[in-house]
Amino acid sequence: MTLAGRLVAAAATLAIGVTTLVALSGPANAAEEVYPVPASGAWTVDGRAFGHGRGMSQWGAQAQALQGRSAAQILDFYYPGTGTATQPASTYVKTSLVTYTPASSVTVWAPEGRTIRMGTVGSETFGFTGRWTITVSGQTVTAQRRDAPNGAVTDTRQFTGVFRMESLDEYGMVIAASQGDTSGRWYRGDIRIEPTSGTAFNVTNSLPMESYLRSVVPRESPASWGAAALQAQAVAARTYAQWKVDHGSALCDTTTCQVYAGRGTANAAGTLTASNEDARSDAAIAATAGQVRTYNGAAAFTEFSSSNGGWTTAGGYPYQIAQQDPWTGSAPGDTVSRWTASLPVSTVAAQCPSNGTLRALVVTSRTGNGELGGRVLQARVDCSTGSRTIATPAFGLRSSWWRPRPTTPALEQVLVSSSAIDHGGQFAIGATPNVPLSWTLTVVDRSTGRLAATVHGSAQSGVRFNANWFGTYDSPPAGASPYVGPGTYDLTLSAQDDAGNQAAPFRTALEVRPPADPAPQAEVTLRGAGSYVPLTPTRVLDTRDTFSALGGGRRADVVVAGKAGVPADASAVVLNVTAVGTSVAGHLRVWPAGSAMPNTSVVNTDPARVQASLVTVALGGGGAVSVYNPVGTTHYLVDVLGYYTTGGTGARYTAVDPVRAFDSRYTGQQLTDGAPRTIDVAAALDVPAASLSAVTVNVTTTRAQGNGYVVAYGGGGLPTTSTVNLQLGADVANRAVVPVVNGTVTLALKGAPADAIVDIGGWYGAPGGTSGALFTPITPTRVLDTRLTTPLGPTGQRVVPVPTSVVPTGATAVAGTVTAVNQTAPWTHARVWPAGLPLTPTSDLNSTGAHTQANAVVVRLGAGGAVAVYNDQGTSHLLLDVVGYFG
Repeated sequence: MTLAGRLVAAAATLAIGVTTLVALSGPANAAEEVYPVPASGAWTVDGRAFGHGRGMSQWGAQAQALQGRSAAQILDFYYPGTGTATQPASTYVKTSLVTYTPASSVTVWAPEGRTIRMGTVGSETFGFTGRWTITVSGQTVTAQRRDAPNGAVTDTRQFTGVFRMESLDEYGMVIAASQGDTSGRWYRGDIRIEPTSGTAFNVTNSLPMESYLRSVVPRESPASWGAAALQAQAVAARTYAQWKVDHGSALCDTTTCQVYAGRGTANAAGTLTASNEDARSDAAIAATAGQVRTYNGAAAFTEFSSSNGGWTTAGGYPYQIAQQDPWTGSAPGDTVSRWTASLPVSTVAAQCPSNGTLRALVVTSRTGNGELGGRVLQARVDCSTGSRTIATPAFGLRSSWWRPRPTTPALEQVLVSSSAIDHGGQFAIGATPNVPLSWTLTVVDRSTGRLAATVHGSAQSGVRFNANWFGTYDSPPAGASPYVGPGTYDLTLSAQDDAGNQAAPFRTALEVRPPADPAPQAEVTLRGAGSYVPLTPTRVLDTRDTFSALGGGRRADVVVAGKAGVPADASAVVLNVTAVGTSVAGHLRVWPAGSAMPNTSVVNTDPARVQASLVTVALGGGGAVSVYNPVGTTHYLVDVLGYYTTGGTGARYTAVDPVRAFDSRYTGQQLTDGAPRTIDVAAALDVPAASLSAVTVNVTTTRAQGNGYVVAYGGGGLPTTSTVNLQLGADVANRAVVPVVNGTVTLALKGAPADAIVDIGGWYGAPGGTSGALFTPITPTRVLDTRLTTPLGPTGQRVVPVPTSVVPTGATAVAGTVTAVNQTAPWTHARVWPAGLPLTPTSDLNSTGAHTQANAVVVRLGAGGAVAVYNDQGTSHLLLDVVGYFG
């Protein structure tokens, strides 16, 4: 049997094709395929299958196992019409050990120092120890004892006829080719020396069938395969061996029969150092103990091979039929069902009569089953000395299922129309194929890795064609622009001939320039004294879905009113804005559409990471907010968390000193995917659950083991939004306003495990309540920028007055954004708290060196209407922007 392939790359599905034939001078049969001798000295051939294809395909069995089919179903498919029987547990087999056959000398010793029983078959005696070197002369077997490799001979015995050696209870024997070898192969059962002629002899191994299979099954089918595949292999191998026994045929230990390598390798002391058996294969053997496949009451000839290429091959028995195999070729790691190889002219020319010169290889007939026309049944070599017919020729290839390529397909004279296009512009790749080809052009957004567009076409040999792309993406949503946004796009032109042979792909990068800004919205007057209405977090925009990245120096307007539960008369919205797929470091600004753009930022963009920040912003003209990106390109996501209304139906806000409501570092269990945590915020605040509608929290992730995100939400199903993203090796914080359900909020993680910390900075009361503060949005205003003075040093503090020109005297708290810039420490954090009070114990912004980072803050005003800021490690510049106030 053919040994199962041990390769790992997955095979691609190819289409059935017809090879163009090159005619010789003189007539050829209509069905013949004539392949003249190539100047390169070798044909490139496409092939299918590994082995003869009769009976079970081992890779097909694995594919069926992966699709949930049982061993019985697998065997029924490959050996149709056979039944199942059980053989006695006492069944023995004998196999020839080809490695030592024929041989003139071998050395044998017992494993683990056991006593040896040896002698002529039927006359063996116990009591022998040591290493015995065996030689033969005629029918006389001479055994010489040594105590160590290359040691002195201490005993000599002679026997006549077949000589047998075994250890107690047929535990096995170790055999080596030379008496000086320090290791050998350990075989279960006994070892027999069978004289042939002169000094030559054969070496055989007799042992119980089930012990024999423990080596065969893992050598034929990897033990890592599915249990059903291993069980099918065990039954097929057992039945094959039984057929050999029943028909008096010798078993061998190579792929000519089925691969058998004994128990493993043992050293000179008889200790096992490497095993050829596996517990998973043993389990498959035990699960099918004694089972064989039968036909007409006798063991069937259950041949098998590594891969049948998608069609079984007919044999000499009724159950060996030709049929399509839909499973072979579909298992991950199968690289033997479809392959490409080089067939040297010299290999074929060796078949020429009288050492003639090869003129052509001619395929005269095929099975007609499957791709490439099926297996070659007969071929002919036309030579200077005549012709010779060859039956089922493989020429050293993996199987007889092969077909030479007339030429390697290629895209030639490839040119591009440009390196950059305007938004909505056209781009083309021109090429000339050397054979008829079908081609595919793919367009991928480099910033996200998402496939934007796929274009297909075909071209004739030697006829130049253009693969055109009109700057659009596939399946745009209704009402959305069909054109991709700015950024770098990776284009790949691939092609294949009718037989599925791939040309080398052509790859290029294309820059798409940003479109002009939309027409400005009408400015609206900001409205104050709003109460808050929490919503289930809902994503209203993900520019990755519409390939509409925001270019450098460009503005986009995002309509929020009328979406995700936000009414048209909402005065302001609470958003989570995330920057992803960024080309260069920068920032985003968000403000009411129609108003003048502020000089303040809400979230910083970073090519090395995904960054998010809470944004509270008044709604502008058209119920929209504006987003601006000053440099490079970036994708961004906008999630709606809630809104403010001046109708008095919402909830009022109460700011508190930060309260740590959750810290998984002290629970001993990180957050994991699929295991949400419920946090009792009412208890943490010591507020009745009925009095809470939402809380303002700062969620910090730390000790993340990989990528992912955490989302904080009220309850029910997991939202499709995120609150804070995970960053390997860094602490990341983001503020959120979260609905409260029955006094609790829920924290869930998607991705790699991580720790999370939740600090509460304030809470919203019951809808319509009269206790607490109302929110008034303002034009975003920067009240601190230490870059204009000096940075904060380690554990440095600074008082930041909030001018009455920014917020009125009666304000109790402000909402805004704190940003860390030019940090010198690898890790640091910033804190913001009411001036005049002791340093708050909780952080508001975690940041790492060389990364500008921002986070939203909601902080009570302290003494003199001021707040205080703190930097923990190294030096850091801090910025504080105010977007509104509570009062």
